[in-house]
Amino acid sequence: MVKLPKKSPQQTDHEDDDPSMDEILQLIHQTIDMRKGERPLVIDVSEQVDYVDYIVIANGLTALHNRAIMDYVIEEMARYDIMPDGLNGYENGEWILADFGVLTVHIFTPALREFYRLEDLWAAGREVEMN
Repeated sequence: MVKLPKKSPQQTDHEDDDPSMDEILQLIHQTIDMRKGERPLVIDVSEQVDYVDYIVIANGLTALHNRAIMDYVIEEMARYDIMPDGLNGYENGEWILADFGVLTVHIFTPALREFYRLEDLWAAGREVEMN
């Protein structure tokens, strides 16, 4: 199993094919976007806390949509032999959290995203621009 790198390393020429953190974040963002997830956001919180570096936040339209989005995120990560350390809220589907160690992925229903406003909670973090 691939261990996710702590912090985002500068792009370097290296012999192994393990994806960089930037590539992993881009993959997650693109997967959410391709599955019609709304308002995907990546926040670098490495300067605020020591237990996670990045938080990915998005929402689907319904609990079923959230589960489908998370299924595809996990499936895409598994292609690189990266599996979540924990998965919470999947059965209910209104707020699903996948813990990949140095990054977490949160998929909400619109109402719960508005209620919990994680973007505001982590406002001191730096938004990572994604293409």
